[in-house]
Amino acid sequence: MTVYVAEPIDIDDLQSLFETNWDLRTGSEIPQPEFTTSDVAREDPSLQWAATPRRAFVNLYLQEITEQQEGYSYEFVRVRGTVMMDIWTRRESASAGGTGRQYLHDVKQELKRIIYANKHSLANWQVMKYASFEEKYEDSGSVSFHGVIRLVLENDGMAVAGKELIDEDAFNRSNGAIGSEWTVDNGTWEVVSNQAALQSATSDAITRFTPSTFKKNHRIQVDVVTAAAMDAGIIFRHSASTDYWLAKLITTGGVNFLRLVNNTSGTPVQVAEVREPNGGWTDGDTIELAVDMYNDCFSIQYNGFAMIQINSSSHGTSITYGLYSNSDQNTRFDNFRIFESGGSGR
Repeated sequence: MTVYVAEPIDIDDLQSLFETNWDLRTGSEIPQPEFTTSDVAREDPSLQWAATPRRAFVNLYLQEITEQQEGYSYEFVRVRGTVMMDIWTRRESASAGGTGRQYLHDVKQELKRIIYANKHSLANWQVMKYASFEEKYEDSGSVSFHGVIRLVLENDGMAVAGKELIDEDAFNRSNGAIGSEWTVDNGTWEVVSNQAALQSATSDAITRFTPSTFKKNHRIQVDVVTAAAMDAGIIFRHSASTDYWLAKLITTGGVNFLRLVNNTSGTPVQVAEVREPNGGWTDGDTIELAVDMYNDCFSIQYNGFAMIQINSSSHGTSITYGLYSNSDQNTRFDNFRIFESGGSGR
């Protein structure tokens, strides 16, 4: 069966779309705004523009991603993303009250025109809804106007792993070495009270699960028992101790994050990071961390929710998976599992 694979929403691509297609014929009537992207909404920047009053600022951020499984055996996932566009315009100090407000609506109309002119080429995403435009401004003494556009994009197609369990390790055995199915690259990995853990202060410690049934398209899943100041997770598409993908849970400055890292030739690059959505975990919580792989599309899942989705061919021919810990001797791993996925990359 041919499965259509959705590309993840990339708001940086959306920013480029606006910048490339802004109608320059409008000239000074609707000058191109300054575009930025962020993980969350930003505060009003317009007061910084005292020297350039006829200037708009547009910030793009992804508000939420939702999924709904579809199909007889849940072969597809319908993914819907809500993109927020915050628009600020500054009133000319010598102008009457309507000048900055009209500029706000001019910018809104140009954004809307670009969206609909390109609604079939947004990296395979479709514009499902152009929600109402919300206008905000303060009293008559306000120097700026603020508007919000809520844009909903949808795509259905990313394949999810089937229910066929290929292999697993529940670590239900005596304390000691992690086991014969695991290859330890560095560090001391052991089974402790029926759970796996790093038992040495070794940075970037890796142990790989090495059965003979690996394929390119799999779901890798493990239960992670959290600890204070943790830094641990799953490696996938591993070819060497210096080349692999890493999905990990990390505590930084007292804040908990899910982070995706691409390590190439020993140089780790943070590709994406999402703050824990429920206010943070507490020590001893059990979190189901999983990676769904379909050819070059990855979905990083946290307790069953897709938190990070990307498309990358990096390490595309590497198919080894395992556990990672960065000198973290307190985090525990349990119920490591590999599931079958459909598609041409088997």
